[in-house]
Amino acid sequence: MKVLLLGEYSSLHNNLKDGLVALGHDVTVAAGADGFKNIPRDIDLDSSLPSVLGSVHRRVKLFHSLPRMKNFDVVQLVNPFIFYQKGFPALSYIKKLVASNDKFFMLACGDDAYFWRFGRRALRYSPFADSLKYDLKAESFYMEGDAAFRFNRSTLNVVRGVIPVMYEYEVSYADAPNRLPTIPIPVNIEKIKYQENQPSHKLVVFHGLNRYGAKGTKYVEEAFAILEKKYPQDLELVIDGKMPLERYLRLMERTNVVIDQTNTYSLGVNGVLALAMGKVVLGGAEQESLTSLGVEASPVINIEPNAASIVAVVEGLLERRKDIASIGYQSRKFAEDVHSHVKVASMYVKTWSNH
Repeated sequence: MKVLLLGEYSSLHNNLKDGLVALGHDVTVAAGADGFKNIPRDIDLDSSLPSVLGSVHRRVKLFHSLPRMKNFDVVQLVNPFIFYQKGFPALSYIKKLVASNDKFFMLACGDDAYFWRFGRRALRYSPFADSLKYDLKAESFYMEGDAAFRFNRSTLNVVRGVIPVMYEYEVSYADAPNRLPTIPIPVNIEKIKYQENQPSHKLVVFHGLNRYGAKGTKYVEEAFAILEKKYPQDLELVIDGKMPLERYLRLMERTNVVIDQTNTYSLGVNGVLALAMGKVVLGGAEQESLTSLGVEASPVINIEPNAASIVAVVEGLLERRKDIASIGYQSRKFAEDVHSHVKVASMYVKTWSNH
């Protein structure tokens, strides 16, 4: 099968490519760098030029890349809004891609208008309010508007199906007639080194800094302020991030506990990477998320968007330090069983083939 993976979020498509290649498929990733992460890609849709020049250059590159993005058996778009740029005919561009290839699918992943409109209504807690306040520093976001929603809906109508990567997107697309089953986030297990999670004198607790509001970093900061005062001799508390993925993974290697994100029911990509490394992971593990993944239990320790929830979990881990290594092993096992790049790639191939 010849596959084009279009767009990138936190190496999701790169990890999926690894799994598909292992299964014998011919795979191309066409994407930008995904910001500071500078994720590898086969067809570069980004620009190193500054400001307006860069914006124009990216549009030109999209059109120049069209001939290289034809005649694939499957094209999968990570998110329709990677093309949603002022003055760029995004929907026409997507329709050209649909017409030039056999099957075309879309992921429900990252920010889109369905997530902002329907996910916001359906979820008990979510990243939207904090994202507006801290990341966007605005009272509204264009994803909330009717124009973005119409574009999202029009894209949904021209693809064979939309594949959610977690529960939050599954519920956001609940009424879409072409919503397909949720497929877990893939991670290349072979590239992630597992080592036994043995705490030294201090338990190292780490939170990756990315989108401050969306990830609920303020709750982690509040919790760390409390924990630092109570346990200065027992805990090393680290918040760091906004760096290339390889450097981020090296930073995570020396940690025992990783706090993924507090505003979600499910784990994000960084949380899954932490599982694969054998860390104790705090994040989204609500029952709805587990059901969506098709599992009964998870080693992820569920937290909610408040400091008290995080403090209670970390204090509990201090009391059972002897269990850290065992939980870390269960994390790795869960990553292998649920998120392995080859297993997840097989799920995609089956979904693509059946639709």
